[in-house]
Amino acid sequence: MVESLIVQQQPEGAADEQQQSGFRAALRHPDYSRLWFGQLVSNIGTAVSALALLFYAYDLTGSAMAMAVLAMFEVLPVVVFAGFIGVYVDRWNRKRIMIASDIVRAAAIILIPLTVYFPSFTPPIYWVYLLTFIHATANAWFFPARSASIPNLVGGDELVAANSLSQMTFQVVQLVVPPLGGVLIALLAPNYFLAFAITSMTFILSAIVLRGISTDLRPRSMYVEYESLREQIVQGGRYVIGNAVLSFLFVFAVLLAGSSGILNALLMPYFEGALGFGPAQIGLILSAGAATGAAAAVYLSRKSKIEKPLYLIAFAGLLAGVGVFALVIAYDFLSVLLAWAMIGAVDVILNIPLSVLMQALVEDRFRGRVFSLLNVVFTAVQVIGMGIGGVWAEAVGSTGPPFIGASVVLVFVSLLGFAAIAKLELHSRLAKKDNQSVESTTELPLEVSV
Repeated sequence: MVESLIVQQQPEGAADEQQQSGFRAALRHPDYSRLWFGQLVSNIGTAVSALALLFYAYDLTGSAMAMAVLAMFEVLPVVVFAGFIGVYVDRWNRKRIMIASDIVRAAAIILIPLTVYFPSFTPPIYWVYLLTFIHATANAWFFPARSASIPNLVGGDELVAANSLSQMTFQVVQLVVPPLGGVLIALLAPNYFLAFAITSMTFILSAIVLRGISTDLRPRSMYVEYESLREQIVQGGRYVIGNAVLSFLFVFAVLLAGSSGILNALLMPYFEGALGFGPAQIGLILSAGAATGAAAAVYLSRKSKIEKPLYLIAFAGLLAGVGVFALVIAYDFLSVLLAWAMIGAVDVILNIPLSVLMQALVEDRFRGRVFSLLNVVFTAVQVIGMGIGGVWAEAVGSTGPPFIGASVVLVFVSLLGFAAIAKLELHSRLAKKDNQSVESTTELPLEVSV
């Protein structure tokens, strides 16, 4: 499985056949098609409600700090719960986890625009924080279960295509929906109920489609009853530490997380507050990033094997830093749109090889814990970045300095990543893997080297 990540010389006809299959190779599996369709419909609703939530919350508060707090509540459940969630993703039926998560997400999202009618002993924004937290908690269950299920639904040489299709689906939805959603939201202000209702219905439809999956998505290796929850979480951590490539992926992703948090927390105050863009303009900007992201996903889908995937990940981080800096110095709508288009492409270029490597390197019985552990450590640092970004922007009265700081960190971490990959000879380690084994040596601990 891991060998599929390294490009090898093939006859020209075989390469053409590979490129022609792409997404179709993954979609020929009926159960993966169901999983993908569920993602498609829920992504459509989420794209609408994500804009609606930002404008709804900003209308309630008009505060950059409040937006940072909202962003923190969207990711905080991962920090709080994902450690033990990963254990249960490796114990329980992952199909049932995803269906239950969809139902909870549907209920939470439909209540958000009704918070203005909730008991008045607390401001409506606090109810928004609570419902956002519940919705995000359901997400914290859904996504590790989904990521852990993909290798059970497609072949090992189809992981790149499957993950590329997931990324492309998300990006295409972001390309098509935000401009329409921006117009819809502008017409529906100030409560945006219909926008949230659409999202709720898409989660229900996703749950219905997921019920049709016939593949047994229960983990292949059952847990040992006498092992405590803590012991099983620790096992997941040891599994990561014992693999040099996984350790690199964790450390690199976590070092990028702070900058990601700053960008996520301050994007709306920057677009709407500093630049004065309206919903339709913001929708077009987001669509530009989605268009380039979709193009990157289509390109990568033609490769069942990715040459030097770790260097590609580090290069994407470097370009992300350049893109954020370009966003800061942008002076008009067109330049902002081009900067965000660059960020959209490199986001996909980073995520696809990272996801494929994780799925290929991790055994099924550990997959839920490892994906959840990555979510925990990444999101914890991301939350810190959100808090720093919000306080920093409030203190200086501008989103520019935090964005510049995020850009510098992205570039610096990426350069460190290139050095670590070369020094630890991580691609040589990947090349030595076969389809049945996972590297277990702890030589050259990555944390020390970086």
